[in-house]
Amino acid sequence: MTRRGRRRLYVISFAAVLGVGAPFWAPPLLGTLPVFRIERVEIAGTVYATPDELLELAAIEPTASVWSDGTMWEERVRSHPLVREARVRRTGMQDIEIRVTEVLPLAFVAGPTLVPVDENGVALPLDPAEYALDLPVLAGDASLENGRVKGAGARDALRALAALQEYDSAFFGQISEIRWLESGCVEIELIEAGKTGKILLRTSDPVKGLRLVELALGHASDLGVASADARFEGQVVLNLREEG
Repeated sequence: MTRRGRRRLYVISFAAVLGVGAPFWAPPLLGTLPVFRIERVEIAGTVYATPDELLELAAIEPTASVWSDGTMWEERVRSHPLVREARVRRTGMQDIEIRVTEVLPLAFVAGPTLVPVDENGVALPLDPAEYALDLPVLAGDASLENGRVKGAGARDALRALAALQEYDSAFFGQISEIRWLESGCVEIELIEAGKTGKILLRTSDPVKGLRLVELALGHASDLGVASADARFEGQVVLNLREEG
């Protein structure tokens, strides 16, 4: 091994040790070494946003190092309408990862076309056909104004829908429509009605209401139930199907 080669190996080995427990002065010092210049960037966590689009948005400088401060890159990526959070981390001597958390579509608002919105009622730039989105429809008088769902009732319905999705994704997948009622409740219509076509829940605690409905339906498994009403404290009213 040449003298120059030994020096290069020494620098790399010394830098690797610093990378494990780097003191405060190490990143600025290591960032000046060409061996740590960024050669590969991985965009992780995307479903809807394209990695190429986010990489272009990050605008990482050609001379940037894996030890460079990635705060500005994170802020640029967060400016994308489909990105909620972005974090940069080193994954190798010349590699970094930008891991993103996306803003996910929760429901459709009906208009001339179906527009996907997130849990805050913000319209998302997603083509339902391109991504084969299968979401509940926010029914009733819900509409969009300046890219956002109008009305406190509609936003309450979206919050209830988000809570139900987190509690039971399988149940969420069966919701066809959700409609806010003036009494501070929501009416949910299921895609495959089975024994229960509609469920009424209070927006203040929809998960608690759904649990009561599940319990009530378990005790009435032999009955043909048309709807389950859990708007009342501690009880569920089951409406039976008419036999015909």
